[in-house]
Amino acid sequence: MIRNLLFRHPVRQIKNLIEIYYPQYLSSLSRQVSPMIAHGKILREKYPNAKIVYAGSCLAKKMEVHDKDVRGIIDGVLTFDEIDSWIKKENIIPNKMPMEEFNAIGTNTGRLYPITGGLAKNSVENLDGSRKILRIDGVRDCMEFLDEIHQLDKKYWIEMNACEEGCVNGPGNIHSPLSKYEKVEMLQTYIDLNSKKEPSTDIPAVDTRRSFHKRPVHHLGEVPTEELEKILNQMSKFTERDELNCGTCGYETCRDKARAVYWNMAELDMCLPLITSKTEAISNLIITTTPNAIAVLDKKFRIIEFNAAAERLFNMKKEDVMRYNFVDALDYNPFRKLNHDRGNTYTGKGHYERENRTFMEILTYIPEQELYMGIFIDITRQEKQEQDMQKIQEETLKMAQRVIDKQMRVAHEIAGLLGETTAETKVTLTKLQKVVTSREVEV
Repeated sequence: MIRNLLFRHPVRQIKNLIEIYYPQYLSSLSRQVSPMIAHGKILREKYPNAKIVYAGSCLAKKMEVHDKDVRGIIDGVLTFDEIDSWIKKENIIPNKMPMEEFNAIGTNTGRLYPITGGLAKNSVENLDGSRKILRIDGVRDCMEFLDEIHQLDKKYWIEMNACEEGCVNGPGNIHSPLSKYEKVEMLQTYIDLNSKKEPSTDIPAVDTRRSFHKRPVHHLGEVPTEELEKILNQMSKFTERDELNCGTCGYETCRDKARAVYWNMAELDMCLPLITSKTEAISNLIITTTPNAIAVLDKKFRIIEFNAAAERLFNMKKEDVMRYNFVDALDYNPFRKLNHDRGNTYTGKGHYERENRTFMEILTYIPEQELYMGIFIDITRQEKQEQDMQKIQEETLKMAQRVIDKQMRVAHEIAGLLGETTAETKVTLTKLQKVVTSREVEV
């Protein structure tokens, strides 16, 4: 019965699911590479020296490019969210950029690929008409189907998507304000607008075959409880609550992933929540332990982070200011100094009147997150010391000036006295000379 099934796996997560949990169905998988790899091979043939970057909504593509069967075809993978953040960081306004035509034109059926059923429309016409078509999306539904697949008694062509509504609703496109149904509608509109364009014909022939490998986890046997708990702790899973069982690693549960780590079939760090938690932990540690006051505000200047140093510096409790407007809560608005035309940072001195404190302010606006961050370094003591030193210097100068002035007066007075005594001496000597002279004449 197995050979009567044909799976298509547009999302790598389904491939992982079958390789790990349902390896008995590997022979039913279509032996074709994903469109990303197929397109990459075409580009590699046409432009051998080019750097090829894939952009899409699928996180699993970041792992797929490292598969040994297709390694080296794609140089990099970016999600739509990463591109969105990049564009905002560079202050690029796409609607104001010049438009260019695509180098090649695809087919209408190819454009249907990102939505549920699109793959079937691309491929079923070449299949035996006796096969029935099944479309399943969502990891949970896919697993439920695979658990019950033994009940099927006919030939089936099965399209499986890990994401509901297909790739158009992938996790790498959460920045989009559109609902998944609006995304589908916009894609269909785009297809309709381009329906009359003729597809490109100068496509080089490339080998699109690939293979799959069993990676079963259940056959490995039991893992000692202590070792399992140790690995879970290394994955930051200290309680059952921490075991999110999100499936992004390709394993159904965190415990299955831990078993695979124990048997050297999985990497410990291949866990998005773990990577995220480590990053957040480092950030929180820096914010918590730094002696500098840190305040983070949303785009409406509402406080969303206020560390312990900020509590001491502003003499305000965190719980009293959280979610309140920074300016209203503290009667202080340093962020007006940011000049977005000249950049999103400012460094300089500021004075907080309420507590009579002087700060060195490092202010930043982060456009991709629409956040403001202020780092405030208390330099009140240094400023007072500088003011005291300046005052001492000014007093010293005044004292020196007074001494100089006094010395000048004394010198002037001495000069005056010397002048008077010299004149008296001269007069006396002159008189004495006359007396002596007159006596000599008389004799």
